[in-house]
Amino acid sequence: MTVRIYLRISRYDEKDILANQRAKALDYAHRLEPFPNIILVYSEIASGADEDRGGLNQLMKDLRKGDLVIFTSLSRMTRGGIRAALDTLRRLEAHGAGWHFTETPILNFDSSSPKLVKDIMLTVIAAVDEDYRRGISEKTKAKLAQLRGAGVKLGGRKKGSKNKPKSGRYSPEALEPESVNLAAPSR
Repeated sequence: MTVRIYLRISRYDEKDILANQRAKALDYAHRLEPFPNIILVYSEIASGADEDRGGLNQLMKDLRKGDLVIFTSLSRMTRGGIRAALDTLRRLEAHGAGWHFTETPILNFDSSSPKLVKDIMLTVIAAVDEDYRRGISEKTKAKLAQLRGAGVKLGGRKKGSKNKPKSGRYSPEALEPESVNLAAPSR
Protein backbone atom coordinates (compact mmCIF):
# COMPACT_ATOMS: atom_id res chain seq x y z
CA MET A 1 0.00 0.00 0.00
CA THR A 2 1.17 3.51 -0.82
CA VAL A 3 0.36 6.25 1.66
CA ARG A 4 0.25 9.84 0.41
CA ILE A 5 0.27 12.49 3.12
CA TYR A 6 -1.07 15.95 2.29
CA LEU A 7 0.10 18.90 4.43
CA ARG A 8 -0.86 22.54 3.96
CA ILE A 9 -0.23 25.86 5.62
CA SER A 10 -1.47 29.25 4.45
CA ARG A 11 1.59 31.40 5.24
CA TYR A 12 5.35 31.07 5.48
CA ASP A 13 5.27 32.10 9.14
CA GLU A 14 3.32 28.90 9.92
CA LYS A 15 6.28 26.55 9.31
CA ASP A 16 5.99 25.25 12.91
CA ILE A 17 2.41 24.20 12.15
CA LEU A 18 3.65 22.39 9.04
CA ALA A 19 6.27 20.54 11.11
CA ASN A 20 3.58 19.54 13.65
CA GLN A 21 1.26 18.31 10.88
CA ARG A 22 4.13 16.29 9.37
CA ALA A 23 5.06 14.65 12.67
CA LYS A 24 1.42 13.80 13.46
CA ALA A 25 0.75 12.34 9.99
CA LEU A 26 3.99 10.31 9.90
CA ASP A 27 3.26 8.91 13.36
CA TYR A 28 -0.21 7.95 12.17
CA ALA A 29 1.20 6.28 9.02
CA HIS A 30 3.72 4.39 11.12
CA ARG A 31 0.88 2.79 13.12
CA LEU A 32 -1.13 1.63 10.08
CA GLU A 33 -1.75 -2.04 9.47
CA PRO A 34 -0.72 -3.29 7.03
CA PHE A 35 2.41 -1.17 7.19
CA PRO A 36 2.73 1.01 4.04
CA ASN A 37 5.28 0.04 1.37
CA ILE A 38 5.77 3.68 0.34
CA ILE A 39 5.05 6.94 2.16
CA LEU A 40 5.05 10.15 0.12
CA VAL A 41 4.59 13.58 1.69
CA TYR A 42 3.05 16.44 -0.31
CA SER A 43 3.46 19.84 1.37
CA GLU A 44 2.45 23.27 0.24
CA ILE A 45 1.96 26.85 1.30
CA ALA A 46 -1.39 27.90 -0.13
CA SER A 47 -4.82 29.04 0.93
CA GLY A 48 -7.15 26.12 1.53
CA ALA A 49 -9.87 28.09 -0.22
CA ASP A 50 -7.91 28.08 -3.50
CA GLU A 51 -9.14 25.39 -5.87
CA ASP A 52 -5.90 25.33 -7.85
CA ARG A 53 -3.27 24.11 -5.38
CA GLY A 54 -0.07 22.66 -6.81
CA GLY A 55 0.61 20.19 -4.00
CA LEU A 56 -2.91 18.76 -3.91
CA ASN A 57 -3.07 18.67 -7.71
CA GLN A 58 0.24 16.76 -7.83
CA LEU A 59 -1.05 14.29 -5.25
CA MET A 60 -4.20 13.72 -7.33
CA LYS A 61 -2.09 13.26 -10.47
CA ASP A 62 0.14 10.68 -8.73
CA LEU A 63 -2.76 8.85 -7.04
CA ARG A 64 -3.28 5.15 -7.82
CA LYS A 65 -6.06 2.71 -7.00
CA GLY A 66 -5.59 1.33 -3.50
CA ASP A 67 -3.59 4.31 -2.22
CA LEU A 68 -4.43 5.87 1.12
CA VAL A 69 -4.31 9.67 1.55
CA ILE A 70 -3.73 11.05 5.03
CA PHE A 71 -4.84 14.55 6.05
CA THR A 72 -4.42 15.87 9.58
CA SER A 73 -7.86 17.51 9.47
CA LEU A 74 -10.68 18.51 7.17
CA SER A 75 -9.57 22.15 7.42
CA ARG A 76 -6.08 21.24 6.16
CA MET A 77 -7.63 19.47 3.18
CA THR A 78 -9.80 22.44 2.19
CA ARG A 79 -11.29 25.68 3.44
CA GLY A 80 -13.56 25.92 0.42
CA GLY A 81 -16.69 24.77 2.21
CA ILE A 82 -18.96 21.82 1.73
CA ARG A 83 -18.73 21.60 -2.04
CA ALA A 84 -14.91 21.71 -2.08
CA ALA A 85 -14.62 19.05 0.66
CA LEU A 86 -17.03 16.73 -1.09
CA ASP A 87 -15.39 17.35 -4.48
CA THR A 88 -11.96 16.46 -3.09
CA LEU A 89 -13.23 13.29 -1.41
CA ARG A 90 -15.13 12.27 -4.54
CA ARG A 91 -11.96 12.78 -6.62
CA LEU A 92 -10.13 10.46 -4.22
CA GLU A 93 -12.98 7.96 -4.48
CA ALA A 94 -12.93 8.13 -8.31
CA HIS A 95 -9.23 7.17 -8.21
CA GLY A 96 -10.06 4.20 -5.99
CA ALA A 97 -8.17 5.71 -3.05
CA GLY A 98 -9.13 5.87 0.60
CA TRP A 99 -8.61 8.70 3.06
CA HIS A 100 -7.87 9.08 6.74
CA PHE A 101 -8.01 12.17 8.97
CA THR A 102 -5.62 11.94 11.93
CA GLU A 103 -7.73 14.29 14.08
CA THR A 104 -11.14 12.84 13.17
CA PRO A 105 -10.79 9.11 12.47
CA ILE A 106 -14.57 8.68 12.43
CA LEU A 107 -14.41 10.23 8.93
CA ASN A 108 -11.90 7.66 7.63
CA PHE A 109 -12.71 5.64 4.52
CA ASP A 110 -10.61 2.90 2.96
CA SER A 111 -10.96 -0.38 1.08
CA SER A 112 -12.34 -2.13 4.16
CA SER A 113 -15.24 0.34 4.50
CA PRO A 114 -18.67 -0.59 3.04
CA LYS A 115 -20.11 1.79 0.41
CA LEU A 116 -23.06 2.67 2.65
CA VAL A 117 -20.61 3.83 5.34
CA LYS A 118 -18.84 6.05 2.81
CA ASP A 119 -22.10 7.58 1.59
CA ILE A 120 -23.24 8.32 5.14
CA MET A 121 -19.80 9.68 5.98
CA LEU A 122 -19.79 12.13 3.06
CA THR A 123 -23.18 13.43 4.20
CA VAL A 124 -21.90 13.83 7.76
CA ILE A 125 -18.73 15.57 6.55
CA ALA A 126 -20.83 18.04 4.60
CA ALA A 127 -22.99 18.79 7.65
CA VAL A 128 -20.00 19.11 10.02
CA ASP A 129 -18.21 21.44 7.61
CA GLU A 130 -21.28 23.62 7.16
CA ASP A 131 -21.77 23.87 10.94
CA TYR A 132 -18.08 24.66 11.50
CA ARG A 133 -18.08 27.48 8.94
CA ARG A 134 -21.36 28.88 10.33
CA GLY A 135 -19.83 28.89 13.83
CA ILE A 136 -16.74 30.76 12.63
CA SER A 137 -18.92 33.33 10.87
CA GLU A 138 -21.10 33.88 13.94
CA LYS A 139 -18.08 34.26 16.25
CA THR A 140 -16.41 36.68 13.83
CA LYS A 141 -19.54 38.83 13.56
CA ALA A 142 -19.98 38.84 17.36
CA LYS A 143 -16.36 39.89 17.93
CA LEU A 144 -16.58 42.66 15.32
CA ALA A 145 -19.79 43.94 16.94
CA GLN A 146 -18.08 43.88 20.34
CA LEU A 147 -15.11 45.85 18.99
CA ARG A 148 -17.38 48.39 17.27
CA GLY A 149 -19.31 48.78 20.53
CA ALA A 150 -16.01 49.51 22.29
CA GLY A 151 -15.29 52.28 19.75
CA VAL A 152 -12.56 50.47 17.82
CA LYS A 153 -12.31 51.66 14.21
CA LEU A 154 -12.36 48.67 11.86
CA GLY A 155 -11.33 48.37 8.23
CA GLY A 156 -9.55 50.76 5.97
CA ARG A 157 -5.86 50.96 5.15
CA LYS A 158 -3.18 52.58 7.17
CA LYS A 159 -1.62 55.58 5.53
CA GLY A 160 1.10 54.54 3.06
CA SER A 161 0.10 50.87 2.96
CA LYS A 162 -1.32 50.89 -0.58
CA ASN A 163 -0.17 47.95 -2.73
CA LYS A 164 1.68 46.26 0.13
CA PRO A 165 0.97 42.55 0.67
CA LYS A 166 -0.70 41.45 3.89
CA SER A 167 1.81 40.41 6.52
CA GLY A 168 2.96 36.81 6.04
CA ARG A 169 1.04 36.28 2.79
CA TYR A 170 2.93 35.06 -0.24
CA SER A 171 2.12 33.44 -3.53
CA PRO A 172 1.25 29.73 -3.34
CA GLU A 173 4.17 27.32 -3.28
CA ALA A 174 3.97 23.58 -3.74
CA LEU A 175 6.96 21.77 -2.34
CA GLU A 176 8.32 18.69 -4.12
CA PRO A 177 6.79 15.39 -2.96
CA GLU A 178 9.08 13.74 -0.46
CA SER A 179 9.51 10.00 0.00
CA VAL A 180 9.84 8.94 3.64
CA ASN A 181 11.41 5.70 4.83
CA LEU A 182 10.06 4.38 8.10
CA ALA A 183 11.07 1.11 9.66
CA ALA A 184 8.14 -1.23 10.15
CA PRO A 185 7.15 -1.29 13.81
CA SER A 186 7.90 -4.45 15.73
CA ARG A 187 4.61 -6.08 16.68
